[in-house]
Amino acid sequence: MEASYFTELFSAVIRELVEWRNWVVGVLLAVTFTVLGVGFFWPERYETSAMLYADVTNIIQPLLKGRAEVTAIDRSEQAREQIYTRKIMLKVANDMGMIGPLTTVEEQEGQIAALRDSVEIKNEGKNYFRVIYSNQDQDASFNVLNAVVDSFITDTSEKRRQESRSAYEFIEQQVVTYKRQLLLAEKLLKEFKSKNLDGDERSVSARINQLRLQIEELKLTIGETDAREKSLREQMKSESEYLSAKSKVDEEKARLNLLKERLDILRLSYQETYPDIVTLKQQISAQELIIDAMKGSDYRSGSSSSDSVENPLYEELRKQQAQAEVDLRSQKNRLASVQRMLKEEYLRAERIASKDAELAELVRDYDVTRDIYEEMLGRKEKARLSMTLDVEGQGINFKIQEPAVYPLYPSGIRFIHFVLAAPLVGLLAAIGIVVFYVLVDPRLRSPAQLTDSLPANVELLVVVPHIRTRLTARLVRVDMLVLSFVCLVAAGLYAGLVWGRLNGYL
Repeated sequence: MEASYFTELFSAVIRELVEWRNWVVGVLLAVTFTVLGVGFFWPERYETSAMLYADVTNIIQPLLKGRAEVTAIDRSEQAREQIYTRKIMLKVANDMGMIGPLTTVEEQEGQIAALRDSVEIKNEGKNYFRVIYSNQDQDASFNVLNAVVDSFITDTSEKRRQESRSAYEFIEQQVVTYKRQLLLAEKLLKEFKSKNLDGDERSVSARINQLRLQIEELKLTIGETDAREKSLREQMKSESEYLSAKSKVDEEKARLNLLKERLDILRLSYQETYPDIVTLKQQISAQELIIDAMKGSDYRSGSSSSDSVENPLYEELRKQQAQAEVDLRSQKNRLASVQRMLKEEYLRAERIASKDAELAELVRDYDVTRDIYEEMLGRKEKARLSMTLDVEGQGINFKIQEPAVYPLYPSGIRFIHFVLAAPLVGLLAAIGIVVFYVLVDPRLRSPAQLTDSLPANVELLVVVPHIRTRLTARLVRVDMLVLSFVCLVAAGLYAGLVWGRLNGYL
């Protein structure tokens, strides 16, 4: 738009203001006093607030870190949920006299709802929150807020103590229960072990291995003894029970040499512990004894062949063979006994294997119950320390960081705001009506409008300006004087009303 349009619009508005001056002044005064009247009846609310701090740090907490847990309470959100409860609201209403003995249930609920709507909780940062209450009465705003804060702190402390005590009593009951279960598990395990004395798998396995080794050793020993007994029996067959009376020293020496030759041959293939070598050694020793005995006797080479004596070698072989038979029988009896013991150990191993499942179940029940019991004992101690902290006031404490201040001035829009805004609103309303009238009026008020509305081939020749006569000017001056007087009177009345309202006369 061109600047001339706004200039012409401004001129048109001025002309309309002058022409409709009476209405303009009337609208101005009407709107001004209407706004002032709204300010007279506008309800003023006095707001009081207090900042609370949730103290979660103290000197005891670092010392008991990991052992005692302080009851956890959320800051602003938990405070909002707790303050808005019916319990606290009802207590505050009773303390402040909002609810009496004759108050009905409906009236009580209405008072509680109104009180809840007037209380506001704002989060002011970590561990800080503000409680705000507004009321039309200064004393009520201050007293009700203090009652809300006191009730909240008292209820929080009591609730924390009750929760700690309840937790401790619950855990204590669980400890007693698990102690009974642990004693029962110990009794069952003790009875099982007293009735089952077979030992364990490790001892049975060691015993079985030991018996197996004994059986192997006995079998080797029996084989050696049996071979020795057979060898002695064969030698006895080749010997005569009686010897001739003639001298047989040379024959015995020949026999001794023969035994030594056989011993030398066996030594080429076997060790000294081989049964035949051991037997030959014994035979050589016996043969040497016989030769020594014969050398010291009265035998002569020329003696008669009809005389005979007992053969000492045969007697010695008979004794050794009898001893070998006795050893063989005893070793076989011992082998049978060891084999019977081995069978018994196998049966014992089967019994132990069958009882292992029951023992494992008893041990598992005992271990689980013991672990839970020990854990519950630790939790009981933590609960006791936590309860002590809460009772002594060493847990989370809500402290008043900023106490409530008595409200001297109302909050929000006040009467002075209406006093200042009323003349401005009245003036804007009057001018706005005129401007709106000029914009919607279809009459032509400027040559530019006429030129725009004419066809392109039609030119504007002349413009007739507004002509003011002396009479018109005089009437305008008289009206302006009258309107000025009316405005002064209205201003005086306005000032009087404002003064009376501010000083409490109205």
